[in-house]
Amino acid sequence: MVALIVYGSLYPWQFDWWRSSESPLDVLLRSWPSYVDRFLLRDVAINLLLYFPLGMAAFLTVARRHSRTAAMAAALLLGAALSTAMEILQVYVPGRVSSLLDIACNFSGTVGGALAALVSRPRIERLMERESRKVAPAAALLLVCWATCQAYPFFPAFSQTRLRHALAAFSHGPLSAVEAWANAAEWFAAALAARAILGRLRWWWPAAAMCAVGARLVIATRGVTPNEVAGVVLAALLWAAIPERWKLRAGVWSLGVALVLRELAPFHFSAEAQPFSWIPFQPTLESERQSAVVILARKAFDYGAMVWLLRKNGLGYLRAGMVVAAGLLAFEFVQIYLPGRTPEITDAVLALLMVAVLWRIDR
Repeated sequence: MVALIVYGSLYPWQFDWWRSSESPLDVLLRSWPSYVDRFLLRDVAINLLLYFPLGMAAFLTVARRHSRTAAMAAALLLGAALSTAMEILQVYVPGRVSSLLDIACNFSGTVGGALAALVSRPRIERLMERESRKVAPAAALLLVCWATCQAYPFFPAFSQTRLRHALAAFSHGPLSAVEAWANAAEWFAAALAARAILGRLRWWWPAAAMCAVGARLVIATRGVTPNEVAGVVLAALLWAAIPERWKLRAGVWSLGVALVLRELAPFHFSAEAQPFSWIPFQPTLESERQSAVVILARKAFDYGAMVWLLRKNGLGYLRAGMVVAAGLLAFEFVQIYLPGRTPEITDAVLALLMVAVLWRIDR
């Protein structure tokens, strides 16, 4: 929660020197808003909701070793200190505004979370103990990668103008059968990972979760494409139609086909070969930050999910990893003759890294 709050408070992580003669603390002390509008009320609600789980987590953590009084004091001190520090640092972030009201709301959210944890502590701890036995670490890691791909940069942008532009871009976006199938296969694999943690899912649970793709309309710098919506619909239909005993095998085949199609599309080959890059992650590190993170998270999910699904179908991690890495490397060599593609060693290296991580956390 601390990491989430720091990230959201200082987004987009572009800082500027403070050139005023006033200290940032003086600016903060004079920052109480002079009027109330719907944007202010929206910010109040966001600040309350953001610090509520911080208060709960801080109280429950300290209460495991100390008294309830000490846990309450620690939670409130953390909420107040973190909120004050973030508001002062926002003076150095262009486009952000420091506010005493934000500190008051953040502190109130922390108090509410700590009180909720105080009242419900036995029930919360029993729930955590029961649910911890169900956790499948490899599946959880894959879902984290998928959530990063879907929601990065994790920052809401509520604007009617931006929403209209996003909807206009969606209505004029192209529809690709390859991308629609790839998105469907990825959502199907994500549903299998969720099933590994939650147990058997009713048919409408994955469908409801997949509707979250629409939330990208209110995430800064993101949007929704027709391919993604078509993929969500197709994945929901496949999940409802395929019997439970065949779902793992269907996940392997659908994701495997998606990887082949994505690696070799648009299947227009040339006689002239391109150079092959043997430096891992070089194109990623040279790309713009947001696109690099989204692409890397998507590839980590795709290759990790393929390994995990092969593992669930009977292959060991080592054999599954070698199959996926060898296949990716072969596709990259084929891309030498695909104009517009960048043949490189990165995908195979990333697949092997995911094998190592999944194998380790599963142990």
